[in-house]
Amino acid sequence: MSGRIEKRNSRFINLTLWALTIFVLLPFIWLIRQAGPQYILSTRFVFMNQNGIVLAWLKNSLLFSLTALGFSVISSVAAGFVLAILQIPLRKFILFVTLVTMLIPITAMALPLYVLVDQVHLTDNIWGLIIASSYYPFGTFLSYLYFVSAMPGDLIGMGRIDGLGDWGLFWHLGIPLSRSLWSVVIFFSFLNLWNSYQLPKVLLNDPRHYTLPMGLELLYGSGTAIVGVLMLIPILGVYLLSQKAIERGIFSGAVTG
Repeated sequence: MSGRIEKRNSRFINLTLWALTIFVLLPFIWLIRQAGPQYILSTRFVFMNQNGIVLAWLKNSLLFSLTALGFSVISSVAAGFVLAILQIPLRKFILFVTLVTMLIPITAMALPLYVLVDQVHLTDNIWGLIIASSYYPFGTFLSYLYFVSAMPGDLIGMGRIDGLGDWGLFWHLGIPLSRSLWSVVIFFSFLNLWNSYQLPKVLLNDPRHYTLPMGLELLYGSGTAIVGVLMLIPILGVYLLSQKAIERGIFSGAVTG
Protein backbone atom coordinates (compact mmCIF):
# COMPACT_ATOMS: atom_id res chain seq x y z
CA MET A 1 0.00 0.00 0.00
CA SER A 2 2.76 2.41 0.94
CA GLY A 3 4.64 1.56 -2.28
CA ARG A 4 1.56 2.40 -4.33
CA ILE A 5 1.20 5.75 -2.55
CA GLU A 6 4.88 6.58 -3.12
CA LYS A 7 4.56 5.71 -6.80
CA ARG A 8 1.50 7.95 -7.11
CA ASN A 9 3.28 10.81 -5.36
CA SER A 10 6.30 10.35 -7.62
CA ARG A 11 4.11 10.59 -10.72
CA PHE A 12 2.40 13.70 -9.37
CA ILE A 13 5.76 15.36 -8.62
CA ASN A 14 7.11 14.51 -12.08
CA LEU A 15 4.00 15.86 -13.81
CA THR A 16 4.17 19.03 -11.74
CA LEU A 17 7.84 19.58 -12.55
CA TRP A 18 7.26 18.99 -16.26
CA ALA A 19 4.31 21.42 -16.24
CA LEU A 20 6.38 24.09 -14.51
CA THR A 21 9.27 23.50 -16.92
CA ILE A 22 7.00 23.97 -19.95
CA PHE A 23 5.47 27.06 -18.37
CA VAL A 24 8.91 28.60 -17.78
CA LEU A 25 10.07 27.77 -21.32
CA LEU A 26 7.02 29.30 -23.03
CA PRO A 27 8.45 32.88 -23.21
CA PHE A 28 11.72 31.55 -24.62
CA ILE A 29 9.87 29.45 -27.22
CA TRP A 30 7.82 32.50 -28.17
CA LEU A 31 11.01 34.56 -28.64
CA ILE A 32 12.54 31.88 -30.88
CA ARG A 33 9.33 31.67 -32.91
CA GLN A 34 9.10 35.44 -33.30
CA ALA A 35 12.75 35.64 -34.36
CA GLY A 36 11.98 33.20 -37.16
CA PRO A 37 14.02 30.46 -38.82
CA GLN A 38 16.33 32.99 -40.49
CA TYR A 39 17.69 34.02 -37.09
CA ILE A 40 21.29 34.60 -38.20
CA LEU A 41 20.29 36.74 -41.18
CA SER A 42 17.76 38.64 -39.07
CA THR A 43 20.36 39.29 -36.38
CA ARG A 44 22.75 40.68 -38.97
CA PHE A 45 19.99 42.94 -40.31
CA VAL A 46 19.13 44.26 -36.83
CA PHE A 47 22.81 44.94 -36.06
CA MET A 48 23.32 46.85 -39.30
CA ASN A 49 20.04 48.76 -39.03
CA GLN A 50 20.07 52.39 -37.81
CA ASN A 51 23.84 52.75 -38.22
CA GLY A 52 24.60 49.77 -36.01
CA ILE A 53 23.01 51.22 -32.87
CA VAL A 54 22.09 47.73 -31.58
CA LEU A 55 25.76 46.80 -31.68
CA ALA A 56 26.52 49.95 -29.66
CA TRP A 57 23.90 48.90 -27.12
CA LEU A 58 25.48 45.46 -26.88
CA LYS A 59 28.92 46.98 -26.25
CA ASN A 60 27.46 49.31 -23.61
CA SER A 61 25.70 46.40 -21.89
CA LEU A 62 28.86 44.30 -21.81
CA LEU A 63 31.01 47.18 -20.55
CA PHE A 64 28.46 48.16 -17.91
CA SER A 65 27.64 44.63 -16.73
CA LEU A 66 31.18 43.25 -16.56
CA THR A 67 32.77 46.34 -15.00
CA ALA A 68 30.04 46.85 -12.42
CA LEU A 69 30.09 43.08 -11.79
CA GLY A 70 33.75 43.19 -10.82
CA PHE A 71 33.24 46.12 -8.46
CA SER A 72 30.04 44.78 -6.89
CA VAL A 73 31.25 41.20 -6.34
CA ILE A 74 34.61 42.14 -4.82
CA SER A 75 33.14 44.84 -2.60
CA SER A 76 30.14 42.78 -1.44
CA VAL A 77 32.13 39.64 -0.58
CA ALA A 78 34.80 41.68 1.22
CA ALA A 79 32.14 43.67 3.10
CA GLY A 80 30.33 40.49 4.09
CA PHE A 81 33.59 39.04 5.42
CA VAL A 82 34.30 42.17 7.45
CA LEU A 83 30.80 42.25 8.95
CA ALA A 84 30.88 38.54 9.81
CA ILE A 85 34.43 38.07 11.10
CA LEU A 86 35.99 41.35 12.21
CA GLN A 87 34.98 43.27 15.29
CA ILE A 88 34.42 46.72 13.79
CA PRO A 89 32.55 49.66 15.34
CA LEU A 90 28.83 49.94 14.53
CA ARG A 91 28.81 46.51 12.92
CA LYS A 92 25.18 45.77 13.80
CA PHE A 93 24.09 49.19 12.59
CA ILE A 94 25.91 48.75 9.26
CA LEU A 95 24.36 45.31 8.87
CA PHE A 96 20.92 46.78 9.60
CA VAL A 97 21.42 49.54 7.02
CA THR A 98 22.56 46.93 4.48
CA LEU A 99 19.44 44.86 5.10
CA VAL A 100 17.16 47.91 4.81
CA THR A 101 18.89 49.04 1.61
CA MET A 102 18.41 45.58 0.15
CA LEU A 103 14.65 45.87 0.72
CA ILE A 104 14.29 49.31 -0.88
CA PRO A 105 13.27 49.05 -4.57
CA ILE A 106 15.58 50.61 -7.13
CA THR A 107 12.80 52.96 -8.27
CA ALA A 108 12.88 54.64 -4.85
CA MET A 109 16.67 55.04 -5.00
CA ALA A 110 16.84 56.29 -8.59
CA LEU A 111 16.46 59.98 -7.77
CA PRO A 112 19.06 60.09 -4.94
CA LEU A 113 21.51 58.17 -7.12
CA TYR A 114 20.88 60.60 -9.97
CA VAL A 115 21.69 63.54 -7.68
CA LEU A 116 24.93 61.87 -6.54
CA VAL A 117 26.01 61.04 -10.09
CA ASP A 118 25.12 64.55 -11.24
CA GLN A 119 27.39 66.04 -8.58
CA VAL A 120 30.39 64.27 -10.13
CA HIS A 121 29.23 65.27 -13.65
CA LEU A 122 28.74 61.71 -14.90
CA THR A 123 25.09 61.84 -15.98
CA ASP A 124 24.41 60.39 -19.42
CA ASN A 125 27.69 58.52 -19.08
CA ILE A 126 28.15 54.76 -18.85
CA TRP A 127 30.73 55.20 -16.06
CA GLY A 128 28.23 57.10 -13.95
CA LEU A 129 25.86 54.15 -14.36
CA ILE A 130 28.65 51.75 -13.37
CA ILE A 131 29.41 53.71 -10.18
CA ALA A 132 25.73 53.92 -9.21
CA SER A 133 25.21 50.18 -9.79
CA SER A 134 28.34 48.85 -8.06
CA TYR A 135 26.77 48.69 -4.60
CA TYR A 136 25.14 45.26 -4.17
CA PRO A 137 23.56 44.93 -0.70
CA PHE A 138 22.09 41.49 -1.41
CA GLY A 139 25.58 40.14 -2.14
CA THR A 140 26.88 41.73 1.06
CA PHE A 141 24.16 40.19 3.20
CA LEU A 142 24.52 36.80 1.50
CA SER A 143 28.29 36.89 2.05
CA TYR A 144 27.74 37.81 5.70
CA LEU A 145 25.49 34.78 6.24
CA TYR A 146 27.95 32.51 4.45
CA PHE A 147 31.03 33.57 6.41
CA VAL A 148 29.18 33.39 9.73
CA SER A 149 28.49 29.69 9.12
CA ALA A 150 31.64 28.76 7.17
CA MET A 151 34.25 30.32 9.49
CA PRO A 152 33.64 29.41 13.14
CA GLY A 153 35.48 31.12 15.97
CA ASP A 154 37.89 28.20 16.47
CA LEU A 155 39.10 28.49 12.87
CA ILE A 156 39.62 32.23 13.22
CA GLY A 157 41.47 31.68 16.50
CA MET A 158 43.80 29.17 14.86
CA GLY A 159 44.47 31.66 12.10
CA ARG A 160 45.32 34.33 14.64
CA ILE A 161 47.70 31.93 16.40
CA ASP A 162 49.45 31.35 13.07
CA GLY A 163 50.03 35.08 12.81
CA LEU A 164 47.35 35.98 10.30
CA GLY A 165 46.04 39.51 10.42
CA ASP A 166 42.72 40.74 9.06
CA TRP A 167 43.91 40.67 5.45
CA GLY A 168 45.60 37.29 5.99
CA LEU A 169 42.35 35.79 7.29
CA PHE A 170 40.50 36.98 4.22
CA TRP A 171 43.20 35.95 1.74
CA HIS A 172 44.26 32.59 3.21
CA LEU A 173 40.98 31.43 4.78
CA GLY A 174 38.08 33.48 3.50
CA ILE A 175 38.72 33.24 -0.23
CA PRO A 176 39.60 29.49 -0.35
CA LEU A 177 36.51 28.62 1.72
CA SER A 178 34.13 30.79 -0.30
CA ARG A 179 34.57 29.62 -3.88
CA SER A 180 30.95 28.54 -4.14
CA LEU A 181 29.89 31.87 -2.63
CA TRP A 182 31.76 33.79 -5.32
CA SER A 183 29.99 31.84 -8.05
CA VAL A 184 26.56 32.45 -6.55
CA VAL A 185 27.18 36.18 -6.01
CA ILE A 186 28.56 36.52 -9.55
CA PHE A 187 25.48 34.86 -11.03
CA PHE A 188 22.90 36.93 -9.16
CA SER A 189 24.85 40.16 -9.57
CA PHE A 190 25.25 39.62 -13.32
CA LEU A 191 21.57 38.76 -13.65
CA ASN A 192 20.65 41.98 -11.85
CA LEU A 193 23.04 44.16 -13.89
CA TRP A 194 22.37 42.64 -17.31
CA ASN A 195 18.60 43.11 -16.93
CA SER A 196 18.86 46.53 -15.30
CA TYR A 197 16.35 49.00 -16.73
CA GLN A 198 15.12 51.54 -14.18
CA LEU A 199 18.47 53.09 -13.25
CA PRO A 200 19.81 53.35 -16.83
CA LYS A 201 16.48 54.92 -17.80
CA VAL A 202 17.08 57.69 -15.27
CA LEU A 203 20.82 58.24 -15.82
CA LEU A 204 21.13 57.86 -19.60
CA ASN A 205 19.59 60.20 -22.18
CA ASP A 206 21.50 59.72 -25.43
CA PRO A 207 20.28 56.63 -27.37
CA ARG A 208 23.91 55.87 -28.27
CA HIS A 209 24.59 55.30 -24.55
CA TYR A 210 21.63 52.96 -24.01
CA THR A 211 21.94 49.35 -22.88
CA LEU A 212 20.07 46.45 -24.47
CA PRO A 213 17.09 46.47 -22.05
CA MET A 214 16.52 50.15 -22.83
CA GLY A 215 17.00 49.55 -26.54
CA LEU A 216 14.18 47.00 -26.54
CA GLU A 217 11.77 49.86 -25.94
CA LEU A 218 12.91 51.64 -29.12
CA LEU A 219 12.91 48.44 -31.16
CA TYR A 220 9.35 47.46 -30.27
CA GLY A 221 7.90 45.63 -33.25
CA SER A 222 11.18 45.60 -35.20
CA GLY A 223 13.75 43.11 -33.99
CA THR A 224 12.50 42.94 -30.40
CA ALA A 225 12.45 39.14 -30.33
CA ILE A 226 15.94 38.92 -31.81
CA VAL A 227 17.42 41.23 -29.17
CA GLY A 228 15.45 39.34 -26.51
CA VAL A 229 17.04 36.05 -27.55
CA LEU A 230 20.42 37.77 -27.63
CA MET A 231 19.93 38.95 -24.04
CA LEU A 232 19.22 35.40 -22.88
CA ILE A 233 22.49 33.94 -24.18
CA PRO A 234 24.89 35.57 -21.62
CA ILE A 235 22.52 34.72 -18.76
CA LEU A 236 22.42 31.06 -19.79
CA GLY A 237 26.21 31.04 -20.14
CA VAL A 238 26.81 32.50 -16.68
CA TYR A 239 24.28 30.09 -15.17
CA LEU A 240 25.96 27.07 -16.75
CA LEU A 241 29.31 28.21 -15.36
CA SER A 242 27.83 28.77 -11.88
CA GLN A 243 25.45 25.81 -11.89
CA LYS A 244 27.56 23.45 -9.78
CA ALA A 245 28.21 26.10 -7.13
CA ILE A 246 24.51 27.04 -6.96
CA GLU A 247 23.45 23.40 -6.60
CA ARG A 248 26.16 22.79 -4.00
CA GLY A 249 24.88 25.73 -1.96
CA ILE A 250 21.27 24.55 -2.18
CA PHE A 251 22.05 20.96 -1.17
CA SER A 252 24.43 22.00 1.62
CA GLY A 253 21.72 24.25 3.02
CA ALA A 254 19.23 21.40 2.86
CA VAL A 255 21.61 19.03 4.65
CA THR A 256 22.58 21.46 7.41
CA GLY A 257 19.00 22.62 7.83
